[in-house]
Amino acid sequence: MGARMLKFKFDEKKGLEALTYIAQKWPDITAFYASKVIFFAEKEHLNRYARPIIGDTFIAMTNGPVPSTIYNFIEGNLDQAEDPESIVGALSITRDRYSKVSARREPDLDFLSESDIECLSNAIKFCRGKGFGNLSHISHQERAWREASTNAPMDYEAMIDAENGEEVIEDAREFAAYGVM
Repeated sequence: MGARMLKFKFDEKKGLEALTYIAQKWPDITAFYASKVIFFAEKEHLNRYARPIIGDTFIAMTNGPVPSTIYNFIEGNLDQAEDPESIVGALSITRDRYSKVSARREPDLDFLSESDIECLSNAIKFCRGKGFGNLSHISHQERAWREASTNAPMDYEAMIDAENGEEVIEDAREFAAYGVM
């Protein structure tokens, strides 16, 4: 792990559109599955393009990585949101035993690049059909999750496993300094 944790500034608009995209493709997705889709999409995008899609802070929870801001949105904690009305307008969230998310509208793809959409789609395909325990187990094999303390932030640098890892880390640090693009 590097000297300082690699973090990005969360992009709320991209985060909302990414979650809307996921919820449109997978109606009634639970918070657990949405969290894993976002984690695996972020990881793939980071490894391939040296930048995340949304830049959320992932927390190493008992059942695997959880994007903290997106999770708060799903759970209805919108105090920190810049535009809570747009979140409520975009997503239909039912809170029974598990919170489930569906899209109320089409995602605004102007905010997501082709590579963002590709990685989100790949992550949906990867996570769909896997049982809760299986997907949790898979996420526990991730170095970023293993190296983080329970209920603590995960280091984006530990998500990088590309062959050109040092170069990706260097580029990612540059992106981190300027925000998500």
